[in-house]
Amino acid sequence: MGKKILVTGVPGNVGSAVVNNLIEYGCEVRAAVYNIERARGEVDSNVQLVRLDFEDPTTYEPALEGINKIFLMRPPAISDMKKYMFPFIDKAKEMGVEHVVFLSLLGIEKNPIPPHYKVEKYLEKSGIDYTFLRPSFFMQNLSTTHRDDIKTEGNIFIPAGNAKVSFIDARDIGEVGAITLANKGHENKAYTLTGPEAITYYDVADIFTKELGRKVRYTNPNPLKFRNTMIRKGTPKAFANVMVGLYLTTRFGMAKLVTPQMEKILGRKPISVKQFIQDHIECW
Repeated sequence: MGKKILVTGVPGNVGSAVVNNLIEYGCEVRAAVYNIERARGEVDSNVQLVRLDFEDPTTYEPALEGINKIFLMRPPAISDMKKYMFPFIDKAKEMGVEHVVFLSLLGIEKNPIPPHYKVEKYLEKSGIDYTFLRPSFFMQNLSTTHRDDIKTEGNIFIPAGNAKVSFIDARDIGEVGAITLANKGHENKAYTLTGPEAITYYDVADIFTKELGRKVRYTNPNPLKFRNTMIRKGTPKAFANVMVGLYLTTRFGMAKLVTPQMEKILGRKPISVKQFIQDHIECW
């Protein structure tokens, strides 16, 4: 292949999955991390690590040196795209990057409020080939953000109403990211990625109950109670507000879409919530 690929968002769930899949495909990979020492034990020892801080433009050129393609993720803490992400994209173009695969959001093409919308539009105008991955809700939220509630209280404490959600496994997104980088034919396309089915959080609680062998409930708090409780437990206000916003869009049925694109790209059925819970059973 002879292409060198920079992967951002490492050692997070999606970024790490992209790296691992690219290694399997025999690609030359460089992982962009914020803290090299901290990442060293979490990333495959065969992968070159490089420091990248979107808020420090002096880190751009060393990270991009010799790179042909990028898997790009927006760090959650960065909201000013014009100040931080656009200059990185400009530098990538200047240094000869040919293709950027960007991890975006489900339904972003109709929702100009999240910063991902601005990044998509900027990439479209940049002249670099792009691929937009627009995934549904990550199953990994159940094993990270909401893990303690499920483990200690048997409670899925999420204000999503009775809405259906087409949950997706970050491992599948990572595999799709690697496929779209390692193979031709995905340039200048946008993929709406979902899991194999849309189910409610009541259904998720039932699957947990069956797989864990103990009762797990979905208590469906009202959004204000959810926000206040999260803040009381130590969640920063800004992040609590973002979570409420996301779950409000879920309540309005915006996360129920199921598409065949994931299965077409992977050549298999996406991972189900049941499989995800079985694979991570030690979490809860």
